[in-house]
Amino acid sequence: MNHWSTWVTESDIATLAKLGLNYLRIPIGYWAFTVKDDEPYVQGQIPYLKKVLDWMRKYNLYAVLDLHGVPGSQNGFDNSGRRGEVRWQQTQENIDRSIQALVGLAKIAAEYPNVVDAIELVNEPASWALSRQGILDYYKRAYSAVRDVAPSVTIVIHDAFFSPSDWPQFNVPGWSNVILDTHTYHVFVKDRLMLSRDDHLKATCQDASNVRNFNTQLWTITGEWSLATTDCARWLNGFGKGARWDGSLPWELNGPVYQGATCAGQNSISAWDAPTRVFFRQFAEAQMDAYEAGSGWFFWNFKTEEADDWNYIKLAQNGLIPNPPTDRHYSRYSLDNPHGRIKLNSPWCHE
Repeated sequence: MNHWSTWVTESDIATLAKLGLNYLRIPIGYWAFTVKDDEPYVQGQIPYLKKVLDWMRKYNLYAVLDLHGVPGSQNGFDNSGRRGEVRWQQTQENIDRSIQALVGLAKIAAEYPNVVDAIELVNEPASWALSRQGILDYYKRAYSAVRDVAPSVTIVIHDAFFSPSDWPQFNVPGWSNVILDTHTYHVFVKDRLMLSRDDHLKATCQDASNVRNFNTQLWTITGEWSLATTDCARWLNGFGKGARWDGSLPWELNGPVYQGATCAGQNSISAWDAPTRVFFRQFAEAQMDAYEAGSGWFFWNFKTEEADDWNYIKLAQNGLIPNPPTDRHYSRYSLDNPHGRIKLNSPWCHE
């Protein structure tokens, strides 16, 4: 209870509004609405969620309520509420309880119609461990369940880590007011983790192309990104686990990304020299440029205990993220243009 009452405060919400943001994505586990006797979760979240929504109304912010964890785990990540095997689709009860949680979120959306603008049906279902048809069937059932309670709320569906060439499957005939959510990080796969700084910047050009192209079919947002270029943040890869960067987590290289790679200072603004600070400012702008070629973005996270490259408030207050987001030093396009006309013209992307 102390964590809920102290981690997110009215001061945080006021700060986020002052930094020029207009939407917040709020992750919520299914256990806020349904818990079985053999599950270890604590309930009592809803009054705190509503307190945050009240603050958001006060500071003119909108919310996306994100069902971040479902029974059995949709991806095996500990942020789903259960690390290990992906069992979400193994029982009908798991699906039914997921829908029950969504109905709970929809009721809150109906209670806060001028604050809750959207509901995400499930965060990051794992395409490699789940039935593709099962994911689509769940989305269809969940779409109807939410619409029955909150008819005007926007529905957000995650891309389930399918490649952009597979995204058209999510453009379901008869749906309306639906957003596709994709998450883009540079630290969880070898091809991105090992990029040079220049190549991190250049990689955002393809990300821009992906979201721009599909945005003509479904509004497409980048619902998670960060400034991290290492996976050194404590427990980022799971509670008690190390990092690929320094070789403390077993992975395909069986060692660090390069000889002598260390996590020391990687996540601390105070340890970053001037060229590193310039790079992170460029990296922030490059990603904002890319994701605004679609329908927008959400940074993960608003603040952290110690990993500064994941801390939006601290990064913005230190000039490493534009404040407000429109204050670009390297971008060359106008944010006033319709999305379809955005063309990137920066030191790393030319269109």
